[in-house]
Amino acid sequence: MWEWLEKIYIRFGPIVSLNFAGDNYILLSDPEDAEALLIKRSATFSGRPQSIFAAKYRSNNKRMLLLPHGDDLKKQRAVFKLLLRPEALTSHRPRIEQHTTKLLLDLIDGPQDPGKYREHLYRFTAGLIMRITYGSGLIGADEDLKAILASNESFNLDALPGAHLVDSFPILDRLPDWLAPWRADAKRKHIEELDLFARLAIQVQERRYAGDIDAQESFVASVWDAQEKQEIDNETVAYLGGSAFEAGTSVTACLLHTFLLACISEPAFIAKAQNELDQVTGSDEMPSFAHMRRLPYTWAVVKEALRWIPVTPLAFPHRCDLDQEYKGYMIRAGTYIIPSIWNMHKSAHVFSEGEVFDPMRWYDPDENGFVKDSARLNEGHWTFGFGRRQCPANLFAVEVCWQAIAGLLWCFDITNAISPVTGLPISVHPDTTPWLDGVNIEPAPFPISIRPRSEAQIAKIREKWAGIIA
Repeated sequence: MWEWLEKIYIRFGPIVSLNFAGDNYILLSDPEDAEALLIKRSATFSGRPQSIFAAKYRSNNKRMLLLPHGDDLKKQRAVFKLLLRPEALTSHRPRIEQHTTKLLLDLIDGPQDPGKYREHLYRFTAGLIMRITYGSGLIGADEDLKAILASNESFNLDALPGAHLVDSFPILDRLPDWLAPWRADAKRKHIEELDLFARLAIQVQERRYAGDIDAQESFVASVWDAQEKQEIDNETVAYLGGSAFEAGTSVTACLLHTFLLACISEPAFIAKAQNELDQVTGSDEMPSFAHMRRLPYTWAVVKEALRWIPVTPLAFPHRCDLDQEYKGYMIRAGTYIIPSIWNMHKSAHVFSEGEVFDPMRWYDPDENGFVKDSARLNEGHWTFGFGRRQCPANLFAVEVCWQAIAGLLWCFDITNAISPVTGLPISVHPDTTPWLDGVNIEPAPFPISIRPRSEAQIAKIREKWAGIIA
């Protein structure tokens, strides 16, 4: 999979300089170096590589992920924080629980089909983010969901460093349109996604004026309210909504899909987690955020799921804006710094047996057997990046992962699928499983069995969902 990163680390050390097409890159494999540069010197190391296809033409320089360090980025991050205020995060919890209930119900009623499992995970995260971002559910909005997921998937591929030749050789941008068909492709994608993002953002305003409470409480409503103060135009409002959807949907779905892989490739943790859940909630109550502190092992499972196989093995490059000296190295302005999250999470001097899924590395309850600080799920690992370019939705993502993973372990026995030919369990391992690449990675659909643990769990989920839609 990503072992080539480990080989570079072993052979050349934690700081490796590379040159590609005239551009300088530094690969960092030690979190100490990454934190020293990307956090402590974030004012200098928060730029982005020049992205002509994905940023200039596809996004019209409006997409937060690709913005250079400057006023536009500061304005967008300031608005994005409206989604992540502590009081806002707390207010999202009932919706997270509601959508987790729907996920569990879909898995109960759906076919035993690996492709469907992945679809359910994406519908779960997308439906939740649609609700929080735009104040709308997915009932009657399947076409919007398909369109925004397709746009998200396409962007993830276009944004990969090296995905388009013009990003490595900017002189190609001087070519006329008839010699640069890629430019028309990028502009077409921009028109399509802007039409979608703008329509969804405008609908929020229309529904607010009609008295829709969900629209009034949505993230995009807060963006509209902050528009004048932050001096952002309508297109930026539209892209902030789209960025919120992209940030929340893909990362969380990929994390949950990878967690299911852990369940069948390294299942030793499941029995202990289910025993803890049974003692705290029993079979007649789905675990909720109210139970989090009383579930220290389940909490540790979620934190290990965030670490085990990082959803972004190579963080998006940071650009150095000024010459810097570090540990005797001269880092020239314009150099791109790439943190290897993979190596940081697998390094023996950071995590003992880092390739093993071991929740006990995080298990440290207080004297009462409770989680010491439930808000620290996003600490101790580097899944969400560094400094000013850290994923702005990280606090929200870990809460969604906690609720979903606790619900999955409480409701289902997650085991290897049985081969219809041999009658034996089908072995699945990360090293032999194909992976889907993009800005974020996830396993390709794999054979797995997800079956309810008891009729009591089924009855509770049906009862809970009936109460939600009543």
